[in-house]
Amino acid sequence: MTMKNRYWLLIGITVLVVGVLAGCGANESEVNVPVQPDEQAEQEVIASPTPTQIPTTLVVCVGEAPNTLFPYGDPNPAAQLILQAVYDGPVDHRGYGYQAVLMESLPEIDAGTAVMQAVQVQTGDLVVDNQGNVVRLEYGSFIRPTGCYSGDCAIAFDGNPTEMDQMAAAFVLREGITWSDGTPLTAEDSVFGFNLNADENSPASKYKTARTLSYEALDANTVMWTGVPGFIDPAYQENFWLPAPRHVWEGVPVSELAVSKNAALMPVGYGPYVIAEADLDTYILMRNVNYFRAAEGLPLIDRVEFRVVGKDAQTNLDMLRTGECDLLDSTASAGVGFEEIIGLDEEGQIAASWAEKGGWTLLNFGIVPQSYDDGYSIWAGDRPDLFGDVRTRQAIAYCLDKEALSQAATLRTDPVMDSYLPDGHTLFTDTIRVYPQDVEIAADLLEEAGWALDETTGLRSAAGIEGIPDGTAFSFELLYADYPQNEELIELVGEQLAACGIAAIPLGMAGEALFATGEEAPIFGRNFDMAFYSWQSSEDPPCQLFLSDAIPGGDEGLFPYKWGGWNAAGWANEGYDTACWLAKGSAPGMPSYAANHALAQQILTEELPVIPLFSYQQAALARPDICGFALDATANLLWNIEQIGYGSECP
Repeated sequence: MTMKNRYWLLIGITVLVVGVLAGCGANESEVNVPVQPDEQAEQEVIASPTPTQIPTTLVVCVGEAPNTLFPYGDPNPAAQLILQAVYDGPVDHRGYGYQAVLMESLPEIDAGTAVMQAVQVQTGDLVVDNQGNVVRLEYGSFIRPTGCYSGDCAIAFDGNPTEMDQMAAAFVLREGITWSDGTPLTAEDSVFGFNLNADENSPASKYKTARTLSYEALDANTVMWTGVPGFIDPAYQENFWLPAPRHVWEGVPVSELAVSKNAALMPVGYGPYVIAEADLDTYILMRNVNYFRAAEGLPLIDRVEFRVVGKDAQTNLDMLRTGECDLLDSTASAGVGFEEIIGLDEEGQIAASWAEKGGWTLLNFGIVPQSYDDGYSIWAGDRPDLFGDVRTRQAIAYCLDKEALSQAATLRTDPVMDSYLPDGHTLFTDTIRVYPQDVEIAADLLEEAGWALDETTGLRSAAGIEGIPDGTAFSFELLYADYPQNEELIELVGEQLAACGIAAIPLGMAGEALFATGEEAPIFGRNFDMAFYSWQSSEDPPCQLFLSDAIPGGDEGLFPYKWGGWNAAGWANEGYDTACWLAKGSAPGMPSYAANHALAQQILTEELPVIPLFSYQQAALARPDICGFALDATANLLWNIEQIGYGSECP
C-alpha cells in the first residue's frame, strides 16, 4: 500500500519504566535464653499446635454446562464465567465504557496513544467502503475520503491515489505479569491470541480481525493495532486481544486446540484462579499464587467451585437460601419473579444486585402512517393527523408518570429513561429535554395545539386544527403485545392519559402479529396510532433507530430498506440524520463524536417521535453476606471475581 507515511506512523508513547528494588533486610540475631528443664516441660504442655487454615470456597451455580474453555472456540455464557476467573480482562467492559486490566491505561486519541491518520490508498488496497464492508479497492468503489464521517460526503473511487482515514492504537502491558505457571506474559502472547482468533478454523467472530490491517508486538510489552483504512472503530480501546499461552499452545493446530484438554478443558491462564479439576458438571478453581494482584491480597476467596445445577429456578433459589450455592448465574435464576427477589432481599435471605438488562421500552407515535405517503386527506379516509404537531406529542409526555409505569412493570423506579440511552451511559447528555409528569403544562400545550377540553365529559376534541374536522375526539388505539405483564402497565397509561382528556383504547395483539413486517403489518407497516414495545439496547448509542432512511415503506426510492425499515413513527429530521451519521462515523476522542451524539439526543427529545419510558432490569442473586459483588449492564457477571468475598473475608 502506498501511503503518505507508513501505516505504523510513530505514535508518541511514553513508557514509564519503574525500577523495582529488591532489598534484603539484615537478619536479626536470635537471642537464646536458657530454659530450665521444668520450665521447658511446662511450655511443651501449654503450647498448642497452629490449626490448619480451611480454604474458603465460593460456589457458583450455573444453569448450563460450559461448552468449551478454549477462548477462541465460541464459549457459551457458563464458559465465559469460568474464563473470567482464569483470564482477567484484558480490558473490562463495564459502565458502558472500557477499563484497563492488563495495562495501566488504555490508548486515547487525546493522549496521543491512539491516532486518526491520513493514508494514501490505491487500486487493490484493502479498505472499508462506505457501507462498512471490507473490500479490495477498485474503480467505482464508494469510500469516505479523509475527514468524511458520513455517507453524505462519500465518493466513488476514480482510480487515482486517494487519502482515507485510518485508526491506530498502542497498548502497553503492565510490568511483571506472568502466566500461572510462572512464565512471563508478553506482547507476543497477545499477537498469538489474535492469530488464533483470525484462524479460519476458529469459530470466533472475524469482524474485528477482518478490519485489522496489522497487529504486531513492538517490544515485549507493547502491541500496536492498526485498522484497515476507512474503519473508524468507536470501540478501539478494546482492540487488545486476549493473550494466549504461546509457550504451551504454539505449534498445535487450532482444530486440535479446540478439543484438547490443555486448551478446551483446563487452559493455562494469568488471572486470579487456576483450574484444578474439571468434568462435565463441576469445575474446581484454586488461587493463582502468581496472580499479578496477589500482593493486594487478591483474590479474597481461596477456592471457587462452578457447579452445573440445571434451570429449575425455584430449586436453585432454595439451594441459594440453604447455602448449597453462594451465587446463581442468570441461567440458573431465570424465572424467579421480581416480587420474590425483592421480598427475599429485603428479608435478608439473599442479596440481589441489579443492572440494566439490555432493553428499553417506549411509546411510539404513528406520526406519518403509511396512508399519508400519497398525501394526507381526511376526506379520503386517512386517520386524523393526531400527532403531527410536536406540541401534542410533548403534551402526552407530560401526562405520563414514568416512575409509576416503571413500578408497575418492574417493581422498581430507578430505570426511568429520558433518551434512548440510560443516564449511566458515558454518552448520555443532561442537555436533553425531559418531561416530568405535569398535567398543567400538558393542558396548556394541548390547548395551544387546538385540542379543547369539554368540561362536561372531561374529553378533548379538535377545535380549529387545520386538516382535522372540529369536534373530532382525541381518541386513538394503543397497540401492545398481549403478555400478562404488559396489561397493568397499559391500563395505567390509559388512566394517566385520560386525566389529560385523551382516550387511549388498548388493543393487545400476539407478538408474532404485532411485530410482523410488510405492507399489512401494524407497527412496521406503519398502520398504527400509538404502540408500546421495546428495543434492545447496546453500548453503541442506537440513534440509527430513528433515521429517516430507516422508515419502512414500499417505494425503494423513498424508503431504502423498503418494508425492512424500523423507524415506524415515519418521523424524519435532517438535522437529526446529520448528527447521528457524524456520530456513528467517528470515535471517542474525535471532536465530532460526543458532540453529535449529544445533539442527536437533544433533537430527538425535543421533537419526540417516541417517548422513552424505562429500561428492563435484571438481578443477580447471591448469599446475603456477600461483598464486592456488583452486577453491571455491560460486564461479565464475574468481572471482578478476585474482589468477591463473604463473611470474614470481606474487607
